[in-house]
Amino acid sequence: MAGIKFTELAQRFIAALEMAGLTVLVVGGLDRRPLRVVAIKDRIKYSLEVHLWTITPGGKGRNRPRERRIQKTNAPEFVIKSDSVIVVGGWSEETGVFAFWDVRRHTKGSQKSPSMQISLDTLERAHHVGMATEAKRSSEGLEVCIAVHPDYILWYLEELERLFNCGIEIDDTAKLVDGKPEDDRDFVDSGTSESAKTRREKVVEVVRHFREARFRPLVLRAYSYRCCLTGIALRLVDAAHIVPVCDPTHTDEANNGVALNPLLHRAYDTGVLGLFPKGRTAWNPRLLADLKLNKLDAGLDTVRGMVPAGMTMPKSRDFVPPDDYFIRGLKGRGWTASEISSVI
Repeated sequence: MAGIKFTELAQRFIAALEMAGLTVLVVGGLDRRPLRVVAIKDRIKYSLEVHLWTITPGGKGRNRPRERRIQKTNAPEFVIKSDSVIVVGGWSEETGVFAFWDVRRHTKGSQKSPSMQISLDTLERAHHVGMATEAKRSSEGLEVCIAVHPDYILWYLEELERLFNCGIEIDDTAKLVDGKPEDDRDFVDSGTSESAKTRREKVVEVVRHFREARFRPLVLRAYSYRCCLTGIALRLVDAAHIVPVCDPTHTDEANNGVALNPLLHRAYDTGVLGLFPKGRTAWNPRLLADLKLNKLDAGLDTVRGMVPAGMTMPKSRDFVPPDDYFIRGLKGRGWTASEISSVI
């Protein structure tokens, strides 16, 4: 398997950041490792120094046919800094996922093309699930590797430090990805020591965060990355919950989401715009009157002109929101029963 030029690897990494909703500023060029970028989302800034290689088949002989690796050819010495995060990993063209290793275990440069290994099983699991973890003990200590689908690159950056501090227990994430709260509790309680339980609590937290992180890419894919009302793509689309997060019965399943451009997402969350069963839309006359009374209705006609009578539903029935979700979403955003019934 031929290696991919670093410029292309850098572009794939940047594209993943942008698809996750981050604003990316490249510091320097794309043609030389490391890639230095500043990525910003919701006032949180990530200063990244990114070292990427191509993941290729590895392992000699017939005993390791599913081993994959990166070869850190002429790798520099990684210097851990307080003002930036060093990302060391690779891209698997075979499975379409990234894999990342703990830089703290690889702070010495080498001219002998040292390698970092990962199983094809782990890469394939990340392709299907979104992420997968692998931990192996060796004479040099514990080697942890995290495989991540590009859709979840922000989750990885947010959890990077905690992921590499979970110890050998990080290898148990596959048991918890689709688990329930009781599964999380059983996993923690089954730790054989207090330190093991502490590490297992970290694993549970990163997996819980991953479950939440799955919502956005699932919803955007369901709506083909286009606003369900305007058809706008341009990477200017949010995944909005229908039953709001503040409702204790809300779910992060894709059928509790709609794709909206940020302006209409805001209008929906404030209750001014309503989404109804069968995809119908309506404006709340009470809230519109309040805006006019307070002289805050500038641009209203422009915004109303963006919204059709009905939204575009996902092609797959599995992602079409149930009617009761729309009703609960309206109530959670301040619509009264009479206002809802007047539209239905």
